[in-house]
Amino acid sequence: MLDHFIVNELYDVYGSLLTKRQQEILQLYCQEDLSYSEISEELNISRSAVLDAVHKSIHQLEKYESVVQYVSKRKQLMELTEKDKELSEKIKEIF
Repeated sequence: MLDHFIVNELYDVYGSLLTKRQQEILQLYCQEDLSYSEISEELNISRSAVLDAVHKSIHQLEKYESVVQYVSKRKQLMELTEKDKELSEKIKEIF
């Protein structure tokens, strides 16, 4: 499974495409850093339901990224701009 940093990055980009319940559970898991048991107690659902929801949500985020590749392209762009200050200034002008 992906680490929390990557999942948070994917969630920032594609999170709105998840169901409200998936969003709620993933926020508690990744952003609030709650355990499966803590989430199950807070939402009054089984621990296995939380585990399943987290895994399905992360898998869905990975699928979105594999199609769109926004995060990977943004990372490549950032790496290029760090290497080339002139390119960095041109990109800033565009945006």
